[in-house]
Amino acid sequence: MHALLAAALLTLIASVAMAETELAQPEVILQGGLTTTVPDTGATLLLSDITDQRCPSNVECFWEGMIRAKITVTPATGAATDIVLCNLCDDGSRSATVAGLDLTLVALSPTKDDVGALGRDPLLADYALTVAYGPPSR
Repeated sequence: MHALLAAALLTLIASVAMAETELAQPEVILQGGLTTTVPDTGATLLLSDITDQRCPSNVECFWEGMIRAKITVTPATGAATDIVLCNLCDDGSRSATVAGLDLTLVALSPTKDDVGALGRDPLLADYALTVAYGPPSR
């Protein structure tokens, strides 16, 4: 009985691991002000603006802080479209569907502490935004 239960548990764990692998989307890193081509799509993404209101590590915050990224999406054929990916704002969301792609905000670097260590106001070129992409979900 224990062997049967152990086999069922191992099968369940393997199924969950395979499902997570299948759900993982590839990612691209957008450097501020530079155009990045999304592999196998011909679409390009341009990180054209960042609002970084993340909380520094040495401050006690009640929320994670806002990241708002304006991205110009240009499909392989057709006109460019501006979208906003944002974790906590009214004019955008963490994900958007455009040019036949689902785009999702994953991370922003450098950290807020590293931005503060620059000793100057950050420039758009200082930022790198990680975005997951894939076909539109149904």
